[in-house]
Amino acid sequence: PPHFSPHFTKWSQSAKTSCSCIQYEQSDSESETALQALGRRLAEEKSRVLLGRLKKAKTRSSISSCVEELNAHLILHPACKAVVWQEKVLLQMLKHRQIFWMDEKLQGAIRETLALIGYVDPLKGCGIRVLSIDGGGTRGIVPLQVLKQLEAETGQRVYQLFDYICGVSTGAVLAFTLALARTSLEECEEMYRRFGSDVFRQNPLVGTVKMGWTHSYYNTETWEMILKEKIGDRLLIRTARDELSPKVSAVSAVVNWGTSPKPFIFRNYNHSPGRLSRYAGGSGYQLWQAVRASSAAPGYFQEFPLHNDIHQDGGLILNNPCALAVHESRLLWPNQPFQCVLSLGTGRYDNARRGPATSTSLRAKISNLISSATDTEGVHTLLDDLLEPNVYFRFNPMLSAEVSLDESRPGALQQLQEDTQHYLERNRPKLVQLGKVLGEERTALGKTWNWISEKGWKLQQRWG
Repeated sequence: PPHFSPHFTKWSQSAKTSCSCIQYEQSDSESETALQALGRRLAEEKSRVLLGRLKKAKTRSSISSCVEELNAHLILHPACKAVVWQEKVLLQMLKHRQIFWMDEKLQGAIRETLALIGYVDPLKGCGIRVLSIDGGGTRGIVPLQVLKQLEAETGQRVYQLFDYICGVSTGAVLAFTLALARTSLEECEEMYRRFGSDVFRQNPLVGTVKMGWTHSYYNTETWEMILKEKIGDRLLIRTARDELSPKVSAVSAVVNWGTSPKPFIFRNYNHSPGRLSRYAGGSGYQLWQAVRASSAAPGYFQEFPLHNDIHQDGGLILNNPCALAVHESRLLWPNQPFQCVLSLGTGRYDNARRGPATSTSLRAKISNLISSATDTEGVHTLLDDLLEPNVYFRFNPMLSAEVSLDESRPGALQQLQEDTQHYLERNRPKLVQLGKVLGEERTALGKTWNWISEKGWKLQQRWG
């Protein structure tokens, strides 16, 4: 037999081991793919079984039981909404909603089913009304003042004025508390003042130690406890049971999908099959989890692991989520015009002093980098060019002093409020015009379009 050197023999054994490992990895990967495919098939089969029971159900109690069971299944397996469309169950659901209009519990369950499969009711106004709220920590007091003036101008609550509400970080806190928890603006303002004493107060030594151990200066557990208390643990999609709930979303940044953070949308709705969002997201999360993920500002709070993802503050990549809100609402109501797009900032400060013409410090370089990453005015400039002047409104007051995200001094928060009030006094005509635009009712032609839209869904089910 031929003689092989010890080096070749060692290399040969190593190569065999490597090949064996590759084969095992391929085998594991193939097994995982096969299991996923099997899981999908089983979920689809169960969907058809549940839909079969629903079609045969005759009594109100049996229909209610079938609808609840279907909802629970769709929450666990969102992709199965395609099976619901294939089985043409939408017509039956709309018929049940019409027949059992007196049974509020069944009505709520049906509304949840419709939201799960991506069905959207016609608009109440003469077009899509969008509210977008920027991030900014305790500077959330700024958009609160604007919304207080708007409610006083229109005589309606925030959740009644808009069809779609989107927020990032502190904007997500406001969106969820005002639209889903139905907290009053006065209670929200008091909550923000409490943040200063309950959340953003920390012994410097303790904060420094915590920063080293947990990468968060403040107590994340306290923040989570407040969110659970104020916003609750309902699933996002469950809020669709309430007829008055608008479509609401919060934006976070997922940091373990590749080399750069990616936007993630926590929604209380789903899109219908064929209407794909540019952004990943889901509706099967708890309300407090969505806001916790959206507000996980690095250095302030711990990042938020949720399922297999790691979430950080959405302001890292989309501190002004208005363009995202426009994209999402366009998918929900593809053939409708925009009646109003309101974008609320949390205030800006521009130091007009010109520095010396020398190289900037490292601290200044980092500060400039953070400012550019969290810039909100670029999105505003783009939308201001694309949308009609009587449709797009932006309120973002200039502040008299720089205010940090974790500002807790009562005097500084009071100054924030005063700066915003002065700004609103100067922009009173703009606010009045906004109120008029939001108050426009649907015309006879618009109501006809609603009827056509409803018929379109039904025709799609019959002949699609």
